[in-house]
Amino acid sequence: MNETLKIIHARRTVRDFKPDQIKDEDLAVVLESGQQAPSAWNRQPWHFSVIQKVSLLDRIVNAARDAVQKVFPEQSETMPWMVAPGFHYFYNAPTVVFISRQTDNADAYGDCAMALMNMVYAAESIGVQTCVVTTGLAAFTSDAGFDLMEDMGVPDGFVPVYALALGYTSKPLPMAAPRKDEYVNYVR
Repeated sequence: MNETLKIIHARRTVRDFKPDQIKDEDLAVVLESGQQAPSAWNRQPWHFSVIQKVSLLDRIVNAARDAVQKVFPEQSETMPWMVAPGFHYFYNAPTVVFISRQTDNADAYGDCAMALMNMVYAAESIGVQTCVVTTGLAAFTSDAGFDLMEDMGVPDGFVPVYALALGYTSKPLPMAAPRKDEYVNYVR
């Protein structure tokens, strides 16, 4: 198995991060890898906001919790841990990269997803663990959403669609969950 396939198979989601900040050179590798993602018509309709300021991450978490309670009350009932006071949507990761899409580009969701996965596998290849987060993005549907995006430096015409928590795990990596057997069909 080649190195790329080994990384794809070895990568695991981490939800327990050490407080230690990742190295600037490691962060640069992750961000550059995201920038190298393919995009429709090479439009590169993404913007990356790197947030390491704990107080801003806490504000995003609090706004997400409020939004989940108000906008998605069924999740509050079926997954009460999502609105529990101590729950942190980014698992206390020291760095969170928010990937924002260009709002007037229909291909931007897919393009941003490819940038996200490039970052995920680049991080794995250099020993930085990750967790892809989408529920925490509920913060940007809240009353505080526009102020948060401004404080994050999200440009006009963009909106966050993915978040990538980055750091080092404080526990052994989990085993892979079993994969579904019937996930593909062939028409030949």
